[in-house]
Amino acid sequence: MLEKIVSEYALKELLEIDNCPLAIADPNQKIIWFNKSFKQNSGLKKIKGQSIYNLFNVEQPVNIDSPSKVKAVIIPIPAIKGNLKISVLRSAKKLDGFLLHLNILQLPREEPLSNADIKLMEKNLIFQKELHEILSLLIKENSLNVLAEEILKKCVNISKSNFGLIAFFDDKKKYYFLTYDPNKEIKNQADVEKEIHSSLSFITKWFNVNKRSLLAENHPNNIGFNLTRIFQCEYLIITPCFFDEKLLAAIIIGKKDESFLSDEINNIEHFGSLLSFAISNIKTQELNAALENRLIQAQKLETIGKLTSGMAHDFSNLLSSIFGSLNLLRKRVPENETIYRLIDNIENCSVRAKDLTKGLLIYGKPTPKRKEVIKPDILISEISKIVTQTFPKSIGFETNIEENLKDILGNGTEIYQVLLNLCVNAKEAIEGKGKISLNAKNIKIDDKNIIEFPWLEKGNYICFSVKDTGTGIKEEDLRSIFDPYFSTKEKETGSGLGLYVTYGIIKAHKGYVDVSSEVGKGTQFDVYIPSFERAEIARTPLSSEKIILLADDELMLRDLLAELLESHGYNVIKVSTGVEALKILTEEIKVDLVIMDYNMPEMNGIECIQKIKELKFTMPIILSTGSLSLDENIDPRAIGANMILPKPYEFDSMLNSIMKLI
Repeated sequence: MLEKIVSEYALKELLEIDNCPLAIADPNQKIIWFNKSFKQNSGLKKIKGQSIYNLFNVEQPVNIDSPSKVKAVIIPIPAIKGNLKISVLRSAKKLDGFLLHLNILQLPREEPLSNADIKLMEKNLIFQKELHEILSLLIKENSLNVLAEEILKKCVNISKSNFGLIAFFDDKKKYYFLTYDPNKEIKNQADVEKEIHSSLSFITKWFNVNKRSLLAENHPNNIGFNLTRIFQCEYLIITPCFFDEKLLAAIIIGKKDESFLSDEINNIEHFGSLLSFAISNIKTQELNAALENRLIQAQKLETIGKLTSGMAHDFSNLLSSIFGSLNLLRKRVPENETIYRLIDNIENCSVRAKDLTKGLLIYGKPTPKRKEVIKPDILISEISKIVTQTFPKSIGFETNIEENLKDILGNGTEIYQVLLNLCVNAKEAIEGKGKISLNAKNIKIDDKNIIEFPWLEKGNYICFSVKDTGTGIKEEDLRSIFDPYFSTKEKETGSGLGLYVTYGIIKAHKGYVDVSSEVGKGTQFDVYIPSFERAEIARTPLSSEKIILLADDELMLRDLLAELLESHGYNVIKVSTGVEALKILTEEIKVDLVIMDYNMPEMNGIECIQKIKELKFTMPIILSTGSLSLDENIDPRAIGANMILPKPYEFDSMLNSIMKLI
């Protein structure tokens, strides 16, 4: 039957094609012949005698074996990712069989990669590996130098360059450098850095406008020509490192001969972005750590202050008894030189104890005494005279005072004590020859530089700096130098209470003290005190008929303030208690303004103000207070006052406040 079909349908030549997968089935649709290619492509082991449709597990096409005019059908065979073409072998009278042809779908063959493509893929893989290493290093490394050095090495290596350099910009428009030069291509490093300073000044302006890398060429018309001449190379790529619109650094990569490819520039720019993030992240970490240390120190000092304040009050009571007893003792004992000498000794020791107690009170409850306008230049001149006359000649002393130095408001004696104490400490830190400098300058804290002084509020300050070339302070001791009785000196050379009291005085003047030190090189104390801004006061005519009721139980302070107000044309009624104040107000005297002290006998200031409001009086009220128990941030309106003024008074501010109210 097979021979008949082959002969009748002229299939001999077709069946001899080895690479054409063919088979023949009888009219019952069972395979009676197949070639080698059919077996290979079908992947079947037993074929002969099998039904076509059972063989490939597909359904039989409708009417394929009927006496119709169907010549062929194509059945998809998913298992072999191809099609089965079944051609019907039919004569005029009957069905003779079927010719099967497997058509395996050929997937399009990928074009082979070129050498350039292969090299580009290799470069990308290397870059991804280097990038991953830097990202891993960012997580665990806190040293900017280590991170920057690693980034610089990778920039040089991945671009096949000769050398690299990072210029870091600080807020004072100065640069410091990190260099990677494995083959010693850069000659005279110091001269090169000096030249870079001048070239980068205008290149940074270009960066701020264009925000992209600059390709510098050894050509006179190129903006980076001077840098290529400095480095003695043909090409440089200079990549800016911006973070939040601020230029933090620039990466400079150099090649002696060949230029940079675009993918090399892109890779360097990616590393530049990572360097920007690293600089910003590490600076933020350092700032947070510094703020945390200062916060811990402030909390510790505040706690110590509360404890010492309570102790100081107890000491004061004891000393009052001692001084009273000494006065009585002098009157009652017979005149005897030996006895008087003992009494004098007790009294001298008690006076020293009184001074120590006074220092503890200053620290525990920092409130300056009577304020006055202080001219820092005069204060420094007085200190300079004392220092030059009393310090050893082996220690040099110099002052540097900025012109037009602003005034400060505070207690001149205490500020003098602070600066002299710092100078004495500087002297004791110097072994043999050395130098001390006392400087003063104006400084303004605003949005531009507040990040450098996070512990200060915005405003104008005077910065006093005391710098020495002494032995320095160890880092572990810096956190403790303001603690009571802490000292790095020998026990017999000082009391150890100086910086403790110094901190309290500065805090009382709403200032701040910062210290930096390096062992073997010296120490610098920076004291920030708010500068005094004079208020313009329009003088009240002497014929003013305004009446002010002044209630204060401190007679001396009350009389002084009354005299001042009367000298500016006001009529002043003076009382000592809140009860007296209410009595005056209810005696048909029209009062234009009330100045009420907070701490008075019988009725305090707030209670008196509440009574005044209950009586429906509407005149403005100023509450004055020298008490630490009254919250400085309290809203005056919440207690019925128009304004709260702290004691001791600054009289110009007091007059200015009065004129605003009446």
